[in-house]
Amino acid sequence: MVNERIQKLASQIFKVNPLIQHLGLIDLEGHLLTDQSSASSVPNEPDEDRVMFYYQVGLRRGRREHFNDVYGMTEHVHIIRKNMQQLILYLPMITVYLTLDRSMTPNEVASLAEKLRNLDSKLLNDAVLSTFYSEIFEKI
Repeated sequence: MVNERIQKLASQIFKVNPLIQHLGLIDLEGHLLTDQSSASSVPNEPDEDRVMFYYQVGLRRGRREHFNDVYGMTEHVHIIRKNMQQLILYLPMITVYLTLDRSMTPNEVASLAEKLRNLDSKLLNDAVLSTFYSEIFEKI
């Protein structure tokens, strides 16, 4: 179940650009926080394969961090495919995975990444902290 603050963050991300088609928010341990299509106002219930995909996206972030001392931090990863594009953005405490319309230019994708990096920090912090508290309450 997606909490209200994560859902609010997802909504805000979709508002940044109408060419965002799909969004996944992943915590630093690779756990999926939400999976949602821009065509839907509610999160998807992802299947096992999609959950594993998001987990692997989270693992790749950890592996890239290994090179931070030598090469500098990875800000985002942009993948261009024949029918769509993917943008993976590493924000503090959360990874944002997006699929984008193929019509976006690399400059537009870079601009989108910058806008997402500059999202309201209170909104982002509230969303991330809400996942910590929900994990505690689930154990009680």
